[in-house]
Amino acid sequence: MNNPFGKLARTAGALGLAVAALTTVSAHPASASAAATAGCTKNFGFGNVQVQVDNCSDGWVWIYVGDGTYYKGSVQATDDFGHVKTPLEVDQGKSVATKYIGNIHSIKICGTKYLGWAPPRPWWTYCSNELYVH
Repeated sequence: MNNPFGKLARTAGALGLAVAALTTVSAHPASASAAATAGCTKNFGFGNVQVQVDNCSDGWVWIYVGDGTYYKGSVQATDDFGHVKTPLEVDQGKSVATKYIGNIHSIKICGTKYLGWAPPRPWWTYCSNELYVH
């Protein structure tokens, strides 16, 4: 099964957003940001894929894939009006964040793993149920 979100284009603009986002959203999943202490940040996990959502000022979404089962992770966010946002995708050992317009209502987290060791290596994507942020 292919990743349901397709390939996410990587551009210099997206990199700029990620760098800017990491100043507001925690760079490490274990550390709490100022927003987290205010009750605006929610943390979610799906295997070794970790996601933070911060609705204090619009919808910041941060994803990190640590060591573990999944070699790639993705998160699909939906805002309060039901609009599906552009998904975030990241490789193992990396993180990325973006700020969406409007608050995030729910997310769906996916992880991709290899099913074998010999080439060609088949892979499979597993996804969580819809997780509500509010």
